[in-house]
Amino acid sequence: MSEIREAVVLAAGEGKRLRPLTKYLPKPMMPVANRPVVDYVLDALVESGIERVVVVVGYRGDRIQTHLTATHDDADIEFVQQPSRLGSGHALMQAAGVVNGDFLVVNGDSIIDANIVSSTRERYESTDCAATVAVAHSDTPEEYGVVITDRGLIADIDEHPVEREGYLVNAGVYAFDSSVFDALDQTDPWQGEIRLTDAIEHLDGPVTSILVNGGWLDPSTPWQLLSVSETLLGRQYGSDVYVADSARVHESAVIEGPVVIGKDCDVGPGAVIRPGTCLQDNVHIGANAVVERSILSTDAHVGANVLLRDSVVGSGARIGDCVASPGGRADVVVDGRMYTNRRIGSIVADRATVGANATLTAGSSVGAEATVGAGVVVDGTVREKSEVAA
Repeated sequence: MSEIREAVVLAAGEGKRLRPLTKYLPKPMMPVANRPVVDYVLDALVESGIERVVVVVGYRGDRIQTHLTATHDDADIEFVQQPSRLGSGHALMQAAGVVNGDFLVVNGDSIIDANIVSSTRERYESTDCAATVAVAHSDTPEEYGVVITDRGLIADIDEHPVEREGYLVNAGVYAFDSSVFDALDQTDPWQGEIRLTDAIEHLDGPVTSILVNGGWLDPSTPWQLLSVSETLLGRQYGSDVYVADSARVHESAVIEGPVVIGKDCDVGPGAVIRPGTCLQDNVHIGANAVVERSILSTDAHVGANVLLRDSVVGSGARIGDCVASPGGRADVVVDGRMYTNRRIGSIVADRATVGANATLTAGSSVGAEATVGAGVVVDGTVREKSEVAA
């Protein structure tokens, strides 16, 4: 068994549970503490000694390819396309013949650290096994593939558990050799998709597991995106405030860390930026606005006297004066499933417009390029490119 020096990053998916935020931006490019998720993945691989990375792209793949080419120009990265979104196993199949020997496979849309990568690789290299799967504890196992282990070996991975006493879930980091491609060829589709986890039973040999708590975070829904961003802000900045040199913050504005303010941002007089907030580049915050535990994407514009709490504002979106998004807890339907009592404000997707004095209730969303008129109360979903008037 050779030392692993290659990795495949599966970054072809959309991120359906993050809609409407993924209308123009795939989940691996979602901003977490002002960096795309896929950046954390690449950093973890490089830090752990991986020398060559194959990135499988699909949905909005040009965004990922352009970004990684520009920001990781010194890394050995090759891109392959998954032309149709037919599951994680099908995505990996696109890398057949591009990787050789033993290699890692990692999801490109979850945060991992170098310890997870190194632990998975070391477990695989030190055992006589067909594969190794990283597993983690989760208090919401129904949202992931639940892993059933037997003395350190993988007995089963249930992608759609109804009830499980175990709370180990698939953390999306694997070690394989090229035989996984033969296993995938033998794997039957499930609802039109070939799932990587279903190929495990076709591998010729035992599959080991490694428990990797602490360094795995999954921003799969808007409230998880906020929570993960808040966690990483705390890890990186403690209670500090980071303000880019080119940003302009009025002397009367109040900023309470951890907060990150990107390049060319403009924070107006009397504005209050509270912990857990991330302003990407060229974000405008108007006078006396209050923004708390929210993510504002590049070129977003927030007017005067606005309240944004637990909210996500997409790129180029415009929030008019005196808009209120007070946050709270709500029951939210995401990708056809009900999630109860989630801490979430509102979602305003890319290039949407919310008029002055509008109210966005907890759990509401405004689709990409939609327009909400002045004074409107949004309680639910405004579809993309639609208009709602008072």
